[in-house]
Amino acid sequence: MQIAIISRCARTLYIFRRALILNATSKAASVIAMGAGGDGFEERLRAAQISFEAVPISFSGFSPLADLRLIFVLWRRFRTLRIDVCHAFTIKPAVFATLAAALARVPVRIVTITGLGYGFTSAGGWVRGLIEILYRVALRYAHRVYFQNAQDRELFVSRGLVADEKTRLVAGSGVDLKRFQPAPLPSEQGSTPVFLMIARLLKDKGVLEYQAAAAELRARFPDARCLLLGGEDARNPSRLDSTELAVLRSSPDITLLAECDDVRAIIAEADVLVLPSYREGLPRSLLEGGAMGRALIATDVPGCRDVVEPGMNGLLVERGNAASLAGAMLQMAADPRMILTFGANAHRIVTERFDEQNVIDNALASYRELLERHLRDAKSAASN
Repeated sequence: MQIAIISRCARTLYIFRRALILNATSKAASVIAMGAGGDGFEERLRAAQISFEAVPISFSGFSPLADLRLIFVLWRRFRTLRIDVCHAFTIKPAVFATLAAALARVPVRIVTITGLGYGFTSAGGWVRGLIEILYRVALRYAHRVYFQNAQDRELFVSRGLVADEKTRLVAGSGVDLKRFQPAPLPSEQGSTPVFLMIARLLKDKGVLEYQAAAAELRARFPDARCLLLGGEDARNPSRLDSTELAVLRSSPDITLLAECDDVRAIIAEADVLVLPSYREGLPRSLLEGGAMGRALIATDVPGCRDVVEPGMNGLLVERGNAASLAGAMLQMAADPRMILTFGANAHRIVTERFDEQNVIDNALASYRELLERHLRDAKSAASN
């Protein structure tokens, strides 16, 4: 089986799709990863024994010439490599790789909607309208479309972007439960709780709300620490501007951490994982924090509410509301027993529902099922 796994860039392939690719390869499939290069992760993929090919995915919005070029490049590569399965993640691959795969007559075409992104959360009406048109056209040619939360699925079906019978729900990208295991909480030693947010430095991730909430928290609990782990994304329209970045870096209330390959040691330094995002598919940072026994605070939006059960493993707050976020952080800072209970429940919930291996096994089973169906249909058509 020749499989193409396509995502936005080498970084997202390495962080989110590496386990899927390696599992498929171990089962005698030939897999090539495709995405934009130039972010420093190409060599990490190759060091992991993953075949990577850079393709011209533009980050500057939609450009007819650039996007037609992408379709042509992918079409040619799919034909040359005789791809059997095209599995696309993130918006541009979901649209343009699926169209290229249809033109190249790739037998199995699968899309995973990992979240709705800027086009649905913050962009103007015409941008969202264009994105809906592109999805509506491209997803006609997909054989299966996975969603990471029910709300995104319902939106796409109700808007006529995809036929309901093509859709399935999946537990995000899952989390590697062998790597992310419970660790002692820093506050168990009597210290003031440590809060951690893991996200790119984007407005849509709620970075500015976290910064404001951290200031309010530390006004009441001066010894509290608020960590922020994430890098800039200069090509994202929701990026912080230069002034906002300068204020963030100089804030006495936020400790800004550089991105790293392995976040386990940083999660181990925290008691609570925070994600005030405006919308998610199914957030990996909350799953990783929950797997390590951390209490969770997130916005009451699709994706986040699929992980956080209020009063059980964490608290949900109002989107875009720094005061609501600060209230939840203050509540946990004042009650270490709540953190302990929520953390234990978070570990149990993630273990029961979000095992990465189950997500991978489901994807590989879909590849085989859909390819076998294609071969049966082709044989039946030939015999007639």
